[in-house]
Amino acid sequence: MGPLNILFLGSDLFSIGTLQPLLRARDLWSSLRVVTAGEKDVGRGGKSRRRMAPPLHDFALHSGLEVLSIPNQGIKDWQPPDIFSDPSPSNIIITSSFGHILPTRLLSNHFPSPSTRLNVHPSLLPQYRGAAPIQWAIARQDATTGVSVQSLAMGGGKMVDHGELWAVKEGIPIDKRDTYTTLLPRLASIGGDLLLNTLHEIRAGTATFKPQIPPLDASGTPIPLFRAPKITHGTVHIDWKTMSAQQVEAMFRGMSHQHALWTTTPDAHPLRLLDIRLPDLSSSVPASAPGTALFQRSFPTPSGSTERIPRLLISCADGQWIDVRRVQAADKREMGVGDWWNGLKMGREGLVLGDTVEGS
Repeated sequence: MGPLNILFLGSDLFSIGTLQPLLRARDLWSSLRVVTAGEKDVGRGGKSRRRMAPPLHDFALHSGLEVLSIPNQGIKDWQPPDIFSDPSPSNIIITSSFGHILPTRLLSNHFPSPSTRLNVHPSLLPQYRGAAPIQWAIARQDATTGVSVQSLAMGGGKMVDHGELWAVKEGIPIDKRDTYTTLLPRLASIGGDLLLNTLHEIRAGTATFKPQIPPLDASGTPIPLFRAPKITHGTVHIDWKTMSAQQVEAMFRGMSHQHALWTTTPDAHPLRLLDIRLPDLSSSVPASAPGTALFQRSFPTPSGSTERIPRLLISCADGQWIDVRRVQAADKREMGVGDWWNGLKMGREGLVLGDTVEGS
């Protein structure tokens, strides 16, 4: 097979990381085009509102690549460039964190062979099928994760992430301090190398694929599979009565870059928690009901010194506490917990968060 014609569809920093090895492999392809979503309005309004293109768009332009955009009405009626009109083993479409489900008609008409329609997915499929595998792996406190190169399955939304597996990388460690922004570049780099190797094997005629098989533990028992749905405002609501301190902190590390974790105050107003950590409690804190807020203007450290930075301790379902340093109340600016605490109009003694529903 001769050099490949590649149509690369993506959007974000993960897409950029998987594209970079292809840029360096100039012997692999004769043409490399990039497709992204169009510009979107970002910001809350007024002077802060502006139109921005996906990060991949600017990266590809600066790399000298031809960049195409999906029309605002969506991908349903979009057609690839003329060079991809007729199916060919050397015409390959690749998605990497693209954010759109490709229509079956597009795949069947232009990329009917499994080896000509690939996707790089940052999980060990079939685990964490869905839009947010990195976020959920961190939030669920997994010790390891993986990256998969799969075929794009035909059949629409119900078949997303059900394609044949061409390559997988297992056992990628997730550090207990990892956030979405620290884990993503590592997975993107591994995914890019995995994709590059797969394309070389496809071109050489040595590539093989296998179906997705539910994983088994050491005793042969199927390991439960979890989906990775899109992160929404509702996803990051904290239920103090069911979530442990480690679960709250892990959710913060995995998801807060998209939506701030939030709870409610006793008057039913939302409160966004913008800086969450697990405290090192050098002195005993009395056991309290889940959601109990304990404000400290200063506190002792394990070394015996005194930290003079206000913090808000909140009790969780397991009796442990989280440490919050910055918050944002409804219709207010972001602020330190000291300023927020000083401005409270409700009773502060025995304050319990989360017992009310937003908007009730």
